Amino acid sequence: MTTPLHTSADAGHPALSAPDALGTLDLLGRMPIPLRRAFKAGLDQTLAVQRAAGGAALNCCCLGGGEWYSPFDSLATERDPARLPGLLVSTIYQDILAPSLLAHYAPGPAARPLPELHPACAAAGLADPLGAFRVFATIPFVWLIDRRRLKGRRPPRVWSDLLDPQWAGEIVFGGWRPNPQVAYQDYNAYLLLALYLEFGQSGLAAFAANVRHLQHNVRTATQAGSNSPDVGAIAVLPWLQAELCPRRERTSVVWPEDGALAMPIGYLLKPDCEERLAPLIDYLHGAQLGAVLARNCYPPTGAAHARAFPPGARLKWPGWAFFHTHDFAAEQRRAAELFFAAQGGLRLCN
Repeated sequence: MTTPLHTSADAGHPALSAPDALGTLDLLGRMPIPLRRAFKAGLDQTLAVQRAAGGAALNCCCLGGGEWYSPFDSLATERDPARLPGLLVSTIYQDILAPSLLAHYAPGPAARPLPELHPACAAAGLADPLGAFRVFATIPFVWLIDRRRLKGRRPPRVWSDLLDPQWAGEIVFGGWRPNPQVAYQDYNAYLLLALYLEFGQSGLAAFAANVRHLQHNVRTATQAGSNSPDVGAIAVLPWLQAELCPRRERTSVVWPEDGALAMPIGYLLKPDCEERLAPLIDYLHGAQLGAVLARNCYPPTGAAHARAFPPGARLKWPGWAFFHTHDFAAEQRRAAELFFAAQGGLRLCN
């Protein structure tokens, strides 16, 4: 069975406290919180079928609760591949893309061809040219528009529209802090990085001037379409949260014409584990998980899931040329610092 894991030293999982414990795992995974229960349930079913068929016992562990960093933040410093899990599942993040870690998961000659990508994913270049990070789903960031708050203004169509001064104080996106007197503990740094890369410092400053404040995505989704002062005309949200807004008579979910901002979800696989872990790979790309992902608005990227995206949907993101040639963490940090400095009233967590 799979086990939930909160930290590598979780008292409930003492075996994972040992220095070589992670190397005993066939899979170490972390998924967005809305997907975690369903992802683990499908994985448990896959393992049960594997055991019933007399296959090799596989040891899998999925992060639970709000945990995200540990033990992923320690993997890049490991020099011995034998002390690393066979399969790592994660959204794209700075720790999973560390060159020292990718070197241990470079595809070998036995690597199986990946399923054909959905046309929107192929056009956005989601396939890693190095073949290391193998994408199977994505988190699209879209807009939730309060039509009543537009007050005669044409709704935004492309991302550059969010830089227009007419939207001053009208934009909300994801972030969290316990009260206005302290710095933000969390925020959508990926969004800020994407805006910085596309529009530069001046564009990021223009966007900052239009931001009302940051708050939790679920809170924004529940408030949009109301008269709450905590939301404006435009919210930048993951597609799932945008669709959960209860006031659909007043709001619209909008995919930007130049593409929803995509955060890929994928995996790294040790080259010597291709055959042993084939049932897990089949699960990640298969119809069962694909249906769960599509139903929850985290669309699978395979061409077999053609209806997972809206008709004509486009995607955009920083791209592999950026991630393979830049320090992801440093560039993301710089974008955040520039945004918060330009915004003035919002503070960055150090």
